Amino acid sequence: MIFVPLSPIPLKDRTSMIFLQYGQVDVLDGAFVLIDKTGIRTHIPVGSVACIMLELGTRVSHAAVRLASTVGTLLVWVGEAGVRVYASGQPGGARADKLLYQAKLALDDDLRLKVVRKSVPRASGYKPVE
Repeated sequence: MIFVPLSPIPLKDRTSMIFLQYGQVDVLDGAFVLIDKTGIRTHIPVGSVACIMLELGTRVSHAAVRLASTVGTLLVWVGEAGVRVYASGQPGGARADKLLYQAKLALDDDLRLKVVRKSVPRASGYKPVE
């Protein structure tokens, strides 16, 4: 069997969010599943969902959090009906390369001016004077 590395589905092609409550979220045979109190397993297509809201009564295994992180799905622990946010995880949050690049652009006067010259026409349609 040949292993083909998969890349995450782009966010624009994903379902925006789903809410899960009163069950245990785990990984069984490589699949993200919600197991309710009667033992019924519901498969969750974690790779095609941008955000999973975990409501009251939901227990999440470490394997489920790891799988969600691997495919770039945000997990948010919320109150009933999503009223309060208690915790969230940022997929890919350990990478700081984009933040460091943005800081580099902000701290260098010449680079910051280049950013302004590119972004002003995009935002307003106004072309700056050279």
